[in-house]
Amino acid sequence: MVAGRIVLVMWVGRSLGGSNFRMRGIISIAGPGQRGGSNMKAIMDSDSLIKLTKAKAKETVLKNIEAYIPPKVFEEVVKIPKEEGYPDAFTIEENLKKGLLAIGEFKEDPHVEEMITRLGMGSGEADVFRLYKSGGFNVISSDDGRFLKIIDALDVPYMTPSALIIYLLNKRMLSRADAKTYINNLREMVSDEEYYLAIREVE
Repeated sequence: MVAGRIVLVMWVGRSLGGSNFRMRGIISIAGPGQRGGSNMKAIMDSDSLIKLTKAKAKETVLKNIEAYIPPKVFEEVVKIPKEEGYPDAFTIEENLKKGLLAIGEFKEDPHVEEMITRLGMGSGEADVFRLYKSGGFNVISSDDGRFLKIIDALDVPYMTPSALIIYLLNKRMLSRADAKTYINNLREMVSDEEYYLAIREVE
């Protein structure tokens, strides 16, 4: 874990399957930062990165946190979509070239692999979890309900795309007007509960 103090705020949400889960959002981190304007070092999965892209919030978020994706997520959001001609893949690749986003590497750990198999994680989520368990990261960013339930049960800090936007607002790296725009852009991609909790924070 990156040196520093993490303060968590708990939101109550609901997964697509209907069962309750907690959304752990990091509100403040004290400690040395590297890339980005804040001190947060985050791993993003495909779901989070794609939703931030479609909400037109990706560049703002990437400029203000230190963001990483593991190799499998790179395949899911850049390599395969590029071959199929999806424009978002080219913009994410440009983010990598500009250093706004980085591909994180890790060594496989037999204990972590056992956990992944037992919990039935998908390939992209498994790689996110491997990278997080390699150490040095504050949080995972995802909006995949099943994955969030798993990492919540393991006490892994996480933030949804809307929580990232609110984090930047609270850190004064984002205006209230822009935060509201991004949350409204996310509205069709998140649950009603997540949207109303988030919009209440930015109004």
